[in-house]
Amino acid sequence: MQREELVNKMVEMLNTALADQGEGGSVTAGPGSLLVGPEAVVTSMALVSFITDVESTLFESFGLELSLVSEQALSRKNSPFRTIETLADYILELAAASEAATQSKLSAVKP
Repeated sequence: MQREELVNKMVEMLNTALADQGEGGSVTAGPGSLLVGPEAVVTSMALVSFITDVESTLFESFGLELSLVSEQALSRKNSPFRTIETLADYILELAAASEAATQSKLSAVKP
């Protein structure tokens, strides 16, 4: 999974969600669109729904079963949920950690 592919997919998903909410004409999401804060393109409830949709898409499209919302994510100095780009970076970080953990487990099992 490439960063650009992930960012583009999430931009598409968010724009679809905004259009479904009737915001499609007045608000358009891009890679740097704010997801949290007073200038966010989505409400907090819409963000929760978007994150759930992203988790589902990661599993369906890439076979990645990741939980994006965690104590670790929420306690970071810089939120991974600030923009689509920061969320993509966080997803790639989690995917790499998950792959490393899987490889470690496989190495431990091999004689």
